[in-house]
Formats: sequence, structure tokens, C-alpha cells
Amino acid sequence: MQFPILKSITDIRKSAASIFDEVRGKDEVVFVTKNNDKLSVIISPEYFESLIEENETLWEELEMTRSKKATRSEKSYKLGDVII
Repeated sequence: MQFPILKSITDIRKSAASIFDEVRGKDEVVFVTKNNDKLSVIISPEYFESLIEENETLWEELEMTRSKKATRSEKSYKLGDVII
């Protein structure tokens, strides 16, 4: 991913089709601004899906770590000890 491109909302209105083509074709990130304030972000669907997938993976890892910490003090048993 490259550095985000800044586009005003006026620029978006004037050339939305070409901006969306660039976002999708070049995997660019566009910050939409209004009066020099960041208003929104335009990203490709593929990039969005990769962010969601990465976020889910990180949350799963965090939950696994929490679970391991929570059960660390519990007594563990060997399989042979519990199977009769």
C-alpha cells in the first residue's frame, strides 16, 4: 500500500469514476476531505477484506492468549490418568 492520496469532496464529485478505478486498479487509499478535514476513506474491496481478516486473526490470537493466561493456574492431567 502506498501513502494515502488526499482528494476533496469536490474532486470526488467531478471525477468519481476515475478515482474509484484508481483505487481498485492500483490498490490506492484515498482520504476524502471537506474544508481540509478528513471526512472519509476510500479503499478497494480486496484491501478492506484483508484488513477485516487481519483484524479477526489478531482478535483470535488475543483471545487465545487470554485463555492460556486464565487456565495457566488450573491443574492439568495426563491422558492416561483420566482414561479408565
